[in-house]
Amino acid sequence: MKLTTFALAAVLLAAPALAQDAAPPSDTIKAVVEKGVTMEVAGQAGEIVYNPDGTFSGFEGQIEGKYRTDGNKLCITLEAFGMIDQCTEYPDGKTSGDTFEISSDMGPLKVTIRS
Repeated sequence: MKLTTFALAAVLLAAPALAQDAAPPSDTIKAVVEKGVTMEVAGQAGEIVYNPDGTFSGFEGQIEGKYRTDGNKLCITLEAFGMIDQCTEYPDGKTSGDTFEISSDMGPLKVTIRS
């Protein structure tokens, strides 16, 4: 009985941590989602547009998926490519017109936040 009570107490204490919403988006993530980006991947550049409904598209319709934000991370799902909720950390302090690199499984990606 003590073990059951202890387990229930542990679950109740952990539940708020498990149920927490994602952190509010950083300024960089806000700019990326609001303005969209031009991204260079393996020498190919394309624009990506993030829609308010949590979807995105880019590279002239070659990619489409879903996104969510979590603090300084942008998490994407590209089911067609087997990428499910892959989160990438973006640097802080970036705004419209800034260019920077982010790490990915495909190597470094050059990102420019559109104006």
